[in-house]
Amino acid sequence: MDAAELFEGAMEWLRGNYGDCLFYYEHEVVEKVEILLNREIGSRGLPYRVLKECSVLPDTRTDLAILSPGGEVEVAVEFKYEPAHSRSTNQGGDIRSTKLPVVADWNDVEKDILRIQQYVEQQKVKAAYSVLVDEGGHFHWREPFPGSQWIDWGQGRWVLWTQSVSD
Repeated sequence: MDAAELFEGAMEWLRGNYGDCLFYYEHEVVEKVEILLNREIGSRGLPYRVLKECSVLPDTRTDLAILSPGGEVEVAVEFKYEPAHSRSTNQGGDIRSTKLPVVADWNDVEKDILRIQQYVEQQKVKAAYSVLVDEGGHFHWREPFPGSQWIDWGQGRWVLWTQSVSD
């Protein structure tokens, strides 16, 4: 199993079990995926290592990276997370309405996409992903960026998925 398959498998697990997860912040999504990756690495005896906030380019850190046994970044991942706005305290939920939207600037999503493409173009990684987990579908009406696609995770959840791989 290569590192990209490992990451995609963890995201499929998250998709299938999302109802059992309750996130408030982006870093919680990152941590959950990190746990899933480490669990799979351990159970399969894979030679990878997972790091959060890993340097890929000068002055640039990726949210999550899967490293080869030699320490090279095989996969880099940028995450964004937008909780369901129905969780707003204005609607009886558990997230202060003043905190929404979390992704306040749609251009930040595009910056993540451009960053992962740069990682691959500069041959710093074999594969890179930008993942926006849009828990309540707040953004899914927007046109996806070039190379991106909206994936329906069910129950009003959407993911803007961008993958960039080396040739």
